[in-house]
Amino acid sequence: MNRIAAQFALLVLLAVGTCGLGSAAAAAAADDPRIDQDGRAAGVWAPPRHFDHLHMRLEIDIPDMESKRFTALQTLKVKAQGSIRSRLVLNAREKVKIEAVTVNGAAAKFAHADGHLTIELPVPANPGEELSVETRYTADEPSREGVGLNWFKGRPDRDPPQAAQIHSQGQAECNSYWFPCHDFPNERLTTELIVTVPEGFEVLSNGRRVTDETAAGRRTVHWLQDKPHPNYLVTLVVGQFDSVELGGPESARPGLPMPVFGPPGSKDDLARVFGATPRMVAFFERYFDEPYPWDQYAQVIVRHFRWGGMENTSCSTLNDMAPGSKAGSEDDLISHELAHQWTGNLLTCKTWEHLWLNEGFATLAEWLWIEERDGPEAYTKAVRRALGMHSMTNMASAPAFAPMASNRYIDPDDLFTRPDDVYAKGGLVLHMLRRRLGPEVFRKGVALYIDQHRFSEVETDDLRKALEEVSGESLQRFFDQWTKQPGLPRLNISVEWDEGDKAVVAQIEQTQTINGDNPAFAFTLPLHAVMPDGSVRVLDVAVDGKNTAARFVLGSKPKIVEVDPQIHVAAAKITKGGLVKPAREPKTPAKSEP
Repeated sequence: MNRIAAQFALLVLLAVGTCGLGSAAAAAAADDPRIDQDGRAAGVWAPPRHFDHLHMRLEIDIPDMESKRFTALQTLKVKAQGSIRSRLVLNAREKVKIEAVTVNGAAAKFAHADGHLTIELPVPANPGEELSVETRYTADEPSREGVGLNWFKGRPDRDPPQAAQIHSQGQAECNSYWFPCHDFPNERLTTELIVTVPEGFEVLSNGRRVTDETAAGRRTVHWLQDKPHPNYLVTLVVGQFDSVELGGPESARPGLPMPVFGPPGSKDDLARVFGATPRMVAFFERYFDEPYPWDQYAQVIVRHFRWGGMENTSCSTLNDMAPGSKAGSEDDLISHELAHQWTGNLLTCKTWEHLWLNEGFATLAEWLWIEERDGPEAYTKAVRRALGMHSMTNMASAPAFAPMASNRYIDPDDLFTRPDDVYAKGGLVLHMLRRRLGPEVFRKGVALYIDQHRFSEVETDDLRKALEEVSGESLQRFFDQWTKQPGLPRLNISVEWDEGDKAVVAQIEQTQTINGDNPAFAFTLPLHAVMPDGSVRVLDVAVDGKNTAARFVLGSKPKIVEVDPQIHVAAAKITKGGLVKPAREPKTPAKSEP
């Protein structure tokens, strides 16, 4: 998912002076947000997987696009795991009205309450036994505040007139608003949607279009996603669109269908703004050393989308773009959602605690595409811009804010606006690893990580182990402090010249909160000494404490010393001294009364 709305929400939270925790602070004791008022650990753990979910066939009938109502028959194939199972529990929100359930053709008792559908199996299932569970239901306005199945009536008063439109938004745990499912990312299955709508409307979903038939004023479209994916990535879009096809034998990525759908009359805009998509696909295939994993890559612009975009497998949904946008103007959004087809979809975070693996890689991919398109200086500029934004918003005192890789939350949607930002900080952590290991070693480690975990779920340690395997480095401390510790280092840096010793003298102080739970960060800070002859001497300062002093004898005075110009360390830096240009601390966002 793209971060546009998430960043805005975070800035609003800071502007009104709220903590923005959502997850930990709402339920936490005043003294320590890691526990609740009764002393219990504050956090969310993955639900059990008593059944392996194999396949879902979902048949939906929408008789009237203006009525916000549909009927459905779901056939779910599952396999019992672990021990004999007597009931199947699924997530199903209150807008889903269950009418009947059968298991292997026999009627089953069920209860639907508190967001769960509990099905009593007519006959207990042995481990490894497959079941076919059929559920008939209806749904009325199955959404909430932009998530679930969002339904917008037609606007004939608009110029041009707008037809009714539907789009889903399943992340984080919101597809259970419109179909029963295991609504958590630690399970994946193949899916197919067979959707009947009034003639004249397009139906889009995951995978490939199997059939498309029209009869008696009704259109039925059958979509099949025959590669397993989590339930939150299942999508449905219904509307009236113009479209362009970016694929074809002359494209940069022949053999892959790449349609783009937008409002009627937008064909020229779509071709121009999304024109780089084939080159992006080819680039990410090379970078990840992994072929594009799905049957097509569709992109569809929908009305009133809650976020910037959403990476449903093979079919990303995107928010409205400005008419007449220039080529390249939406490349950050396009590359972000496209990269998710590998990091987020082919590999999915096992729990939301590890969401940064999804969003951090997609953010890094934005910068990698900028580097591919515009060169390494543009890449560094993009990283520096992200660091500036994150340094401005990440000013919390530890441990009031949960760290980036943490299960301390109540609503998983809160994680997208967490101050320890899974987008910017996640991308910065990966960028630092790329700088530390070198771009080729890092890329090989990422390729190994993808090879080892394709079509499965991942945790932070899975990435660490893959990078350690290819680099030979121990990265445990790096990952612990940058992903499991909140905040960033805040550094006061002084660089002076000692004429007597002919030495550069550096003093570095970490000024962020340092306590028993949040020790000082350990890192190597490079200083680039530009010598009189134009050569550059790299002076590495090993920092591992609140205060660090270093002295480098050079023989002649540098013209200037640049502090970490390639951003090896994601930190807010204030520099002073005769050898550096003064750098001022980012301004704190102004607070207003709530």
